[in-house]
Amino acid sequence: MAMQRLAPELIARIFECLTTISDILSLSLTCRYLNQVLSKSQQLALFFRAMDKEMGPLEDILQLLTQNNNQVLHLHRSPVFSFALLAQVNTIARVADRFVQLYPSFRWAEANSAQRRFLDDFEARGLRRAVYRFWAYNQAFSDISSSRPGRPDLLAAAERLQLLRSWSTDDLYELEDLRCTLEQLLASEICPTDGQISARVPEPTRLSHTYIRPLLRHSIPTSGMAFDNVFYSSHHAHELDQSRPSIQELRFRHMQGWGSELQNFYLVQSFLKCSPAQILWLYDNVVLKQDVEQYIELHTHDPCFFETGSMLFHDWTTVLHVRGIDAEKARKAIWSGNAGIAPEMGE
Repeated sequence: MAMQRLAPELIARIFECLTTISDILSLSLTCRYLNQVLSKSQQLALFFRAMDKEMGPLEDILQLLTQNNNQVLHLHRSPVFSFALLAQVNTIARVADRFVQLYPSFRWAEANSAQRRFLDDFEARGLRRAVYRFWAYNQAFSDISSSRPGRPDLLAAAERLQLLRSWSTDDLYELEDLRCTLEQLLASEICPTDGQISARVPEPTRLSHTYIRPLLRHSIPTSGMAFDNVFYSSHHAHELDQSRPSIQELRFRHMQGWGSELQNFYLVQSFLKCSPAQILWLYDNVVLKQDVEQYIELHTHDPCFFETGSMLFHDWTTVLHVRGIDAEKARKAIWSGNAGIAPEMGE
């Protein structure tokens, strides 16, 4: 029997059994009948449920998207579902999904590369949750694109701690795992030390920048909106010809050093104020030190950007201390594979 002859109730039940957005779209585009059999509200419910399964936790994406200065950050918010909201959710989710792909390379780098593996579904969900919450924290307290006046120090500190206290201890371990992994990415790719650069390639090769510019995928965007358009609408269009080196290869050969290990530490803390999307844009597009500096100059309204760092680790430590947990032991557990996003199998 042809599917279009089935009763609408059976068709609706078939749609409910699908678990991915691509499957739902494929079935709905089969014919006009299947495309119109569900009401708009039914379609939205299916899409949001599939988004939660594929790219969730949906709850944390919604809290990020509905965040504003007029509401208490840690309280639950329930927006009305719409296709416009679904598009925004998808935009945020794509960033988190990219970090799922990048995480193994930076979490198990160099000496730990033998342990490298793909994340399973449960671990990937934990990583995405950490990305959404890291993003929410930075958007509320460290948004480098915002020109709004800062909150008084005591009020901001209380809000930051209240937000972290609303998350479980295991969730905080995932958050610290992500933060440390971002430290690895930033320290090795965006602001490496002079020593790291000297060990990579000979100086004459490193200073040959004349042929790099034609190979760049984009110019540095000049505004917050331009940044969004470049990053999201050009997700696949920026791929290079296979015969040309990748952005990462060019950066490895031509990025300049940012100073000593101590200077590098403080620089990384400054970059941790960026959103995950901004960090990802830097990873995908910048080759030279001046590219990074230009991006920061164009997107921050903070004249002391390189003089102030993220408060996330300090707040994380404070919350664990109140819960009677030794922060240093917790960090060791995360990096030994006993806690965090990807605990060792069998532990």
